[in-house]
This record gives sequence, C-alpha cells and structure tokens, in this order.
Amino acid sequence: MRPVVSEVAEQETAVDFYYVDVDQNPELADKFGIRSIPTLIRIQNGKETNRSLGLISEKEVKEFAHSE
Repeated sequence: MRPVVSEVAEQETAVDFYYVDVDQNPELADKFGIRSIPTLIRIQNGKETNRSLGLISEKEVKEFAHSE
C-alpha cells in the first residue's frame, strides 16, 4: 500500500498522510484498534471519520481521503 498511498499523497496536497509501523508503535495500534494490516484511518478535527481495511486501489485511496 505504501507506493499507492505515496503516489496519492503527492497529488493530494490538501490532505496529510502519515505512516505508522505498528510493530514499532504497538500503543498507537492499540489506541486506534488496529488489528489488520493495512489499515487506513481518516481523521478530521481529531475524530475518526472513516476506516478502510485491506488493500485498495489508488482511485479508492483518493476517494477515501475525501470521504466524510
């Protein structure tokens, strides 16, 4: 997923993307209830607004980034 998300991040400058290695940050994985990889979480104004589990296409990442 990293290459796909990186490509979208270059195109979508109005959205910030962050990567977290859950093996290196287990407390953060627990905080967000991450149980499968990859997991994308959309956070807006400090609140989770959407979650995607598993591989998705570049088009789907773009749609996810702008979902409510």
